[in-house]
Amino acid sequence: MRRFRNTTEYNFWPSFVDALSTLLIVVLFFLLLFVLAHFFMGRNLDTKNTEINRLSLNLRQLTDELAIERKNTLELTTELTQKTNEYSQALAQIALLNQDIKALNLRKNELEEETAQKNRQIDNERKISEEAKAHIAVLTAQTEKLTKELAQLSAQLDKAEAKDKEKEAQIVDLGKKLNRALAAKASELSSYRSEFFGTLREILKNRDDIRIVGDRFVFQSELFFKSGSAFLENNGKKQLNVLAKTIKELQKKIPAKISWVLRVDGHTDNIPIHNELYSSNWQLSSDRAIAVVQYLIEQGVPARYLVAAGFGEHQPIDRKNTENARRKNRRIEFKLTER
Repeated sequence: MRRFRNTTEYNFWPSFVDALSTLLIVVLFFLLLFVLAHFFMGRNLDTKNTEINRLSLNLRQLTDELAIERKNTLELTTELTQKTNEYSQALAQIALLNQDIKALNLRKNELEEETAQKNRQIDNERKISEEAKAHIAVLTAQTEKLTKELAQLSAQLDKAEAKDKEKEAQIVDLGKKLNRALAAKASELSSYRSEFFGTLREILKNRDDIRIVGDRFVFQSELFFKSGSAFLENNGKKQLNVLAKTIKELQKKIPAKISWVLRVDGHTDNIPIHNELYSSNWQLSSDRAIAVVQYLIEQGVPARYLVAAGFGEHQPIDRKNTENARRKNRRIEFKLTER
């Protein structure tokens, strides 16, 4: 009797393709989220930059107008100085003529006491006095004219000074608005960031594996993952539970108009990795950041407030090639920032 041997071989290739496709879709989904977040953040920054440019243009225009007004004020001041000098000279001439009148009057009194023989001389002196009076009348009219012109120039100068002060006040106010616009973006989250850091610092104090570096909380990767893995360990989940609770409490306090996110950054050491799951440290750091974000979402943190980023070994804290330095560089960082 002829026997047939029935052999069955298991083809694992379709399953591998499905798994790879699913992973690719997940990566593309989060990449799309990152691109959209970057796009909307760019639009927000463009709007603020447009406002700043408009305020800067207004400031330049007001500065130009102020320069023109100051030039006009200088010209009026120069003209006023000239008229003042002319007025001073006229007053000096009047003073001299007054002295002459006094002398003539004195001479007139002396002549009246003289005899009739000096009547002709007295008449001549009176004629000289009349001419001097006519000259004084002319100078007086000129003085009155100069006084009116001086009053007009003073009024114009007062008006120019008032306008100059108004322009300066507008420039000061515009400068304050410009400074507020430039500072608004950097200061919106400052108080809430301080509260967030203060709460976590109180909860996580006296931990050697958790540090504060600048405006970031730094957790050693060993708290969350085993070496070469992006699978969250139970101890890491406990730490993330505390963080998730703090974020949800902070979310209730931050006004809806403030666009904020908690950025989760993954970092590795400088030892290259290459296994069946990860072809580079960059991929490992990205998957670790994504794993943390996904767990926080599971704990009730809204996804719109979370961003995952992987930096591989390219942003080290300690650049020494020692085991202690590599341990510091293997980390997960949390940063509260604007979207």
